Amino acid sequence: MEYDVIVVGGGFAGLSAALFTGGWGLKTLVLEAENHPSLWSYPRRKFLETMSGTEIVQRMVEEAKRDGTDIHTGERAVDLDMEEKKIVKTQKEHYTCDALVLATGPRWKFLNVPGETWLARGTSYCAECHGRFFKDSDVTVVGSGDAAAHEALLLSQIARGVTLVTNSKKLEAKDSLSEELARKGIQVVKGYKVEAIERRELTNIVRLVKMETGETRNLATDGIFIALGIEPTALKVEKIGVRTHRQGNILVDGWQQTNVEGVFAAGDCTCSSGFNLTSCLGDGVKAGLAAYLYLKRLRKRK
Repeated sequence: MEYDVIVVGGGFAGLSAALFTGGWGLKTLVLEAENHPSLWSYPRRKFLETMSGTEIVQRMVEEAKRDGTDIHTGERAVDLDMEEKKIVKTQKEHYTCDALVLATGPRWKFLNVPGETWLARGTSYCAECHGRFFKDSDVTVVGSGDAAAHEALLLSQIARGVTLVTNSKKLEAKDSLSEELARKGIQVVKGYKVEAIERRELTNIVRLVKMETGETRNLATDGIFIALGIEPTALKVEKIGVRTHRQGNILVDGWQQTNVEGVFAAGDCTCSSGFNLTSCLGDGVKAGLAAYLYLKRLRKRK
């Protein structure tokens, strides 16, 4: 099937790009890997204190569909090819397009323990995104590197108390960060791994196991922030020549253009993202506008 624009990813960035391209009459397809993306059912993320993430996404989907945009959920893009047109392959179909927008989001590294999926009930992977919901609360950060230390320090500015749990005997962060953690009074629990996250009536319980002895310990907390870092997107964008950072994030210019003509990227899969709702929306609008202008120039050349 042929489209003017294919957007890979149905989050804030992908949908805002599709709203722009579909609204300007371009035949647009959005491919979203999940049947019900966790973002679409996340009630605690507010925008201007009036609408939840769920409400924003639902309205975006409705408007995009009114403009004629096709939105396929539960259809994962598994491969890309570049011939005369750009080809996006899923497990179901092959689609072609003239302009491609990559909005695949980050792949957070997971603990893979029971209870971790309760994103709406106190588990997060981004203190900058969700830390404000835990003002004057007790929070736990899980991780051992610089990223975990940074998350803990950021949360210490708003939370009542912060505990950092690492499975290593020593915190694997810069000395300067370790010293700052001590100055801020952040408790560091070393040598424990998280076995499970349990939701109780008023709080969360993080079930810990000591690596050396098997001793168990329960830690009561309002919020759990998993800070194990991120992985590159599963979609191998390098195959079509798209340049990425050494950590896998896609490199873009100020108009969300990659180094490959007609291929754009937006949101948390890029190096320019702020891992924030509003930055993703802005990225998507810029990518949609850039794709529209690119196709306009392309058709003039033809």
